[in-house]
Amino acid sequence: MNALYLLALLGNAWVLLAILAGAFMAQFAMGEPPCPLCVMQRVAMMLAALGPCYALLTAQREGLTARVVGIGAGITVLASLLGAAISIRQVLLHILPGDPGFGAPILGLHLYTWATIAFACSIAASGVQLLGLQWFAGSATRRIPGARLTGMALGVMLVANILSVIAEAGFAWRLPDNPTSYLLFSR
Repeated sequence: MNALYLLALLGNAWVLLAILAGAFMAQFAMGEPPCPLCVMQRVAMMLAALGPCYALLTAQREGLTARVVGIGAGITVLASLLGAAISIRQVLLHILPGDPGFGAPILGLHLYTWATIAFACSIAASGVQLLGLQWFAGSATRRIPGARLTGMALGVMLVANILSVIAEAGFAWRLPDNPTSYLLFSR
């Protein structure tokens, strides 16, 4: 069962990283720079991915304990609540009939609506992890395949987002409300 739990942690982290990579694809392939609320949602999603990464990397050193699972799930739940609040605010900004929304819809929904769904699923997944705590915690320390790679992928995603925000805001450190270009390159 512990291997199943560790696999679920890996899956949770990689799903969140895949969503972030999809946002980058929309940003660069579809030419849609993120608005300030979108950037804050990305930060919250990276923080949510930090929870399973923390649990994986700590379990590799100390073993999978109730404390490690609780801290990882707590990080994910708090970050997902923050992200859900931000994405719900953006949904409410564009809820009026006739409002085209921000960015092109993907599978009929805008990215901020998908983010709301992803944050809700992340909270639910963390809840399931906490409910199954008595069956999953307590393994011996061992090598967890993919734990370091997951942590490194999260680090790369963090650096990529920082560089993206610098390119978008230039050195003014103020993101435009409805960005259409990258201010760093438009001078």
